[in-house]
Amino acid sequence: MEIARGATSRQIAETLESNGVIESKWPFLWERFWNRETTLMAGEYVFHRPVKAAEAFALLGSGRVRLYPITIPEGLNRFEIAEIVANSGLVSGEEFLALSADPTPVKELLPEAETLEGCLFPETYSLAKTSTAKDLVDAMIAQFREALEEAHSHRTAEIDLWRGVVLASMIEKETKAQGERGLVSSVFHNRMRLGMLMQCDPTIIYGLVLEDRYRGRIHLSDLSDPHPYNTYVHSGLPPGPIANPGRQSIQAAFAPSESDFLFFVAKPGHQIGHVFSRTLRSHNRAVRELRRYERSIR
Repeated sequence: MEIARGATSRQIAETLESNGVIESKWPFLWERFWNRETTLMAGEYVFHRPVKAAEAFALLGSGRVRLYPITIPEGLNRFEIAEIVANSGLVSGEEFLALSADPTPVKELLPEAETLEGCLFPETYSLAKTSTAKDLVDAMIAQFREALEEAHSHRTAEIDLWRGVVLASMIEKETKAQGERGLVSSVFHNRMRLGMLMQCDPTIIYGLVLEDRYRGRIHLSDLSDPHPYNTYVHSGLPPGPIANPGRQSIQAAFAPSESDFLFFVAKPGHQIGHVFSRTLRSHNRAVRELRRYERSIR
């Protein structure tokens, strides 16, 4: 049963009575008379049986409304999250997208942020029917802040907050293999230290997505496209996060594994993870093995 926003005590009592939750509205209004300081919360409530007026009043005063889960997977960009939000039917996808375009909630922490990309923590959130897109965004930012502060406090690498968030988004997009994020992070840290190009394919995709030019796969011409997120063309990290990383990727960005790897490529077949290499020769050999497998299954 749903209690509308702005409903008066009498309207609430009549709603409860008409739905058979309480026998009469008058005992409920008597409870209101003696508990004038209590705020009755709007929302959807579940009553499995008729209850006494005092019990109904206490439940509405507690605000224990029915909650619905919405799961945001790791590694999605804010546009993809907006689609999940819209499909949930719980809050407005358009409003979510508009709110996620405004970096104000994180500006004091991350002055370089131009949107909330990278700051929308992936998790399962519980929303009430009265929840708004702002409620969801606020919850995601709160979780992100906690994860970022924890990772930064345990950092082993010299990297600032902003660059750490950008790097974490790249790590998240490059691997889902358990325990591999630290190694992927080490490759990027090693490349930054040596002044090498990052050559991260997901950054190319994100730049094309922003310009509505992504064609479903990376083409050879995309590798030389001069858009700002092309890390095959521009040195260093891209100008901003390319996705919203989870806790493990955030931790890996600030505390990479110790390695001298400079390259990685996906393992062939159904193997999970990547082949890491120290030299270009070894890397090219791993790439050839992957290409050989791909040709064999065509």
